[in-house]
Amino acid sequence: MKSSSRWLPLSLALVLASAGTACSRKKSARQTPSPPLASANAFGPRADLVPSLEPSAVPSDAPGAALPIVSGAGLLERIRQSGHKGVVLNAWASWCDPCREELPMLARVAPKMAALGVPIWLVSVDDPEGYSAAKGVLESLGINLTSYAAAPPLQAFKLAMNPKWPGMIPVSFLFDTTGKLRYFWAGEVYEKELVPVVEGFAAGKHIDGVSDFGLAPGATQGAGHE
Repeated sequence: MKSSSRWLPLSLALVLASAGTACSRKKSARQTPSPPLASANAFGPRADLVPSLEPSAVPSDAPGAALPIVSGAGLLERIRQSGHKGVVLNAWASWCDPCREELPMLARVAPKMAALGVPIWLVSVDDPEGYSAAKGVLESLGINLTSYAAAPPLQAFKLAMNPKWPGMIPVSFLFDTTGKLRYFWAGEVYEKELVPVVEGFAAGKHIDGVSDFGLAPGATQGAGHE
């Protein structure tokens, strides 16, 4: 069942960050300690607490980095240069239970998506101190997908991915080969919600919309999915 109240605007998340609000449309049955900063579902307040470090100050594939570090613009450029028909990009964090629960499904459907010319890439929105933890989660789950870490400030990364993204995670994006956003899953996505959209896109259908799961203000469930 999809919830209608699992998103927080960034301003409200600032107030509720210390309350450990759930980070997706459903709460995980597992209980984990709150991360050092904020564990709100919107990662905006976490970005606000990061020092003023511009993406250019954190080079991609920086020596010693647990994951390749990219800015939002840099990630879109990698998509454009990839030669793929499109890319499904999933934003997640090591401290988000629903994110970790979603990863095995993404890994399971990834070969089928890649065969369609639309691979699945992952991008961690952990703070720099959490990059190693993010890599550890992927290793513990046996996830072997193309993976990156978002360079701070995360607010800039969010705007580059989708200005209408309130900031909750997990979320997934479908970008075409030009780096244009074609579909946005605003919340934890299930296989039956992800696969048909990607298959339609790969088949040349007009795909341009959002599945909001009650999370993205003003969005229409399944808009643009034929």
